[in-house]
Amino acid sequence: MTNLLKIFVLLLFLELLSAQISTLVETHLGKIRGSLMKTEKGSDFIGFRGIKYAEPPIGENRFKPPIAIKPWSGELNATTDGFMCPQVGKPMHLLSEDCLVINVYTKHSNKNQSVVVFIHGGANIYGNSHSEHGAGPEFLMENDIVFVTMNYRLGPFGFLTTRTKEAPGNYGYLDQVMALEWVHDHISKFGGNPRSVTIFGISSGSIYVSLHLVSPRSQGLFHKAIIMSGSATADYEFDNLHWGRKLARELACPIYNPPDVLDCLRKLPWTTIVSVASSWDFFNMTDMKWSYQIDGHFLTKPPTVTFAEGNFSKIPILTGLTKDEYTFMFNIHENNSGLLNDITLNFAKYAPKFFVHNFDDPKIDKTKIVQSFYLGNQSLAKQKLSNFGKIFSDSMANYSINRLVQLARKFVDVYYYRFDYLGRFGVFENWEGKPLGVNHADDLQYIIKRRMLRKTINPNDPEWFMVTRMVKVITTFAETGSPELDGVKWLPSNKTAVNTMYIGRKVKLGFEPLKERLQLWDKLFPVEISSAPAEQGPII
Repeated sequence: MTNLLKIFVLLLFLELLSAQISTLVETHLGKIRGSLMKTEKGSDFIGFRGIKYAEPPIGENRFKPPIAIKPWSGELNATTDGFMCPQVGKPMHLLSEDCLVINVYTKHSNKNQSVVVFIHGGANIYGNSHSEHGAGPEFLMENDIVFVTMNYRLGPFGFLTTRTKEAPGNYGYLDQVMALEWVHDHISKFGGNPRSVTIFGISSGSIYVSLHLVSPRSQGLFHKAIIMSGSATADYEFDNLHWGRKLARELACPIYNPPDVLDCLRKLPWTTIVSVASSWDFFNMTDMKWSYQIDGHFLTKPPTVTFAEGNFSKIPILTGLTKDEYTFMFNIHENNSGLLNDITLNFAKYAPKFFVHNFDDPKIDKTKIVQSFYLGNQSLAKQKLSNFGKIFSDSMANYSINRLVQLARKFVDVYYYRFDYLGRFGVFENWEGKPLGVNHADDLQYIIKRRMLRKTINPNDPEWFMVTRMVKVITTFAETGSPELDGVKWLPSNKTAVNTMYIGRKVKLGFEPLKERLQLWDKLFPVEISSAPAEQGPII
């Protein structure tokens, strides 16, 4: 063997040894072994997957706040994903109640990089942090950041309440708080800076982010917030007590006395509970039946009121919408003429179920105003479905984001955008497999690798420029609190003006979107009357 070849072999050995050593970190909980992974362009990064941050919420710990994980001896194998939390639509072998895990991705375990923590969406009943099935890290890891994803409890496991101390609710949110505490305590061992943490969510995940901004339990655990297509700054109507009692009734459990209710529900297999709760989807339209409540602990006031009072974390906010959001969600019923006719004739009865708002008002008929504004006096039919879909868009995403901007900009810089780029792939598609518009969560496919879509984007696709662009938006905001976008100066919304960045094939700065439509919702649900649903209040 020549000297040159010997040197080459030695260097190769040292490189392999270095890679092997870099996949091991040591925290005060114990040692954690990760594995090498690759970005879409082939760069190496390290994934630490399936790290438990809480004890399994099973048996007596079902329907209780999480318990922090205990230290372990030896080396934790974090080379594969952990279980997803119970839900429908995923392979059974990937699901378990023992699902409170966190994933950490890094390029440099010995640096001090900004941290991005992703909180998945899914209407509070589905979604996950799995690297292959839910939150692929490959796009974001083209840049030098530490990327973190988490699981949290969903559906009744995350939000069931008896409105008493036995089962106060909000467990899914408290799971997230514990995961953020884990990041604060341990992320430096993975090359992350615990003083530069950005939390990032979309859809119900963005509602979570907005709640962490106002929750006293979350203060100081993050330093920037990204809120995409949904915020708690809307008059959503949630009744976790109602759905918990419905669940108990349908499972032949006691309904009212908390100890008896919980004793029965804790003895049932999680598969039975998921099966019953998932049967309540309204005309195959997933809506948020389970969500937050004012418990005097995680939340002390309605979120809108807290934002209006300025009692939230004063940190930079990046927030935005997609051009069409839920406009085409109802198209699955375009040929169901009987349903469309019944909705036209009974709009006031359908509206609270579809749009998750309480429209009751002795002074005005809110449902009649909404129906007239969007549909006129015409019957709901196939050609009018997009107008009906605009009600979904405005009630479930657009007006809550716009209200967040209007309230928060009085206190902090808010970077506001609308995503207008129409690629070849999307969430809502026609029978030919083409996207119907720029829909809800279509912007996420350029930030997170989402294998559940028909096609994931790779560097050879014409859409790749948008991956590069959106990843830069996220990472520069995480690093500096001010996003960079193709050399265009992005002016924040503040006390004096609302500025909106329109992100299409080209980008441009403009005025706030959908002003006339969203003013209607502000008039129907003004901030000063925003309040907790009737069943909510301090836990007794």
